[in-house]
Amino acid sequence: MPRVAVLGANGQVGAELCLLLAGVPGIDLVPISRNRSGSAFLRWHGIRCRHGRPAVAAEAQSLLVDCDVVINSALASGTPAQMRQVEDAIVHNAFAFSRATALIIHFSTQSVNGDPTAGRLIRWRSLYGRAKLATEARVRAQARRFRKTAFIFRLGHVCGALQQISNDIRQEISEDRVVLPERDMPSNTVYTATIVEAVLAVIRGQVSPGRYDLMNVPQWTWRAVYEYEARVIGHELRPRIATAPSAPAPLPVRAIRGMARFAADAAAGPFARQLVATALARLPPRLSERGQAWWYRKRARSEIALLPSCREPADHLFWEANGSHFIDALTSTAELLERSPRIDLTRPRTAMWSEDLRLSEGAPAQTVAARERTS
Repeated sequence: MPRVAVLGANGQVGAELCLLLAGVPGIDLVPISRNRSGSAFLRWHGIRCRHGRPAVAAEAQSLLVDCDVVINSALASGTPAQMRQVEDAIVHNAFAFSRATALIIHFSTQSVNGDPTAGRLIRWRSLYGRAKLATEARVRAQARRFRKTAFIFRLGHVCGALQQISNDIRQEISEDRVVLPERDMPSNTVYTATIVEAVLAVIRGQVSPGRYDLMNVPQWTWRAVYEYEARVIGHELRPRIATAPSAPAPLPVRAIRGMARFAADAAAGPFARQLVATALARLPPRLSERGQAWWYRKRARSEIALLPSCREPADHLFWEANGSHFIDALTSTAELLERSPRIDLTRPRTAMWSEDLRLSEGAPAQTVAARERTS
């Protein structure tokens, strides 16, 4: 029976994975949380946890030395420098202190692919995307150094019972304030049931080592996501339809729009607005008309946005589809969700709080109390 450690078990993704994996036969689950306060939710649901800091070598050794699979869903906090230092340490320790034959599954993000806004010629990566791409490189380097097998899953928007995006969608549906694009766009969502399916496929030896884009199977549109969440809460989906934004305009047009934006800003004052209006008037008729039309649309959108019943659709509803390298032969997400046990957040699985998992034997270990004093 493989022993499967989940780093970051107190996070949204890690906690839900633990709830789902706890019901899978043939898995010895080892959720790892920094301290007992972080694991309270899982222990309330009857799931035993280990406690310690995987970024600290001495503690990571006693947490991971007997583990066959390490799932890294940990999310570092602090300044950018601190986050990088902690992520480096967690990645290193996952390889260094797990069993010699251990499989390492690292969760990355679709943000490494760059700006997904439709129509971009160059998809610039955000600071977050660049940092996650660098972490992927460190995972591959440590895999070569310790001669262990590594899998990198680039997750899209993660949906599920504990995930904030699902909770936001359900609230929008229940309050009848859903706004969807006129054209049904593909979503880069992945439900936790599909993440669990991919993890189990790795454990069963059905996936070759490497980097994979992990999203719903097949990829869902945003309307499909909203329709599913509406069924979950038993509420009719009544969306307002919004026109999709146009592709980025050429540079000269964007410059004209910049002038119009400046003119539309009340803080610029009437004199500045008059100067911009004069500049627009001196442009060729076609460009002048486009600048004026853009300003009228902007002013209309600003006025409509002030109406309490209207909302603009979220930017991610217009993003392009990501992903090029997927895991073959995964079960469809719809089927997985149909047969996956529903997570009841209102009542625990057992009437008793679970006890703590023992730390690994054969390695120096602090007591839980000592760990918490240093946390």
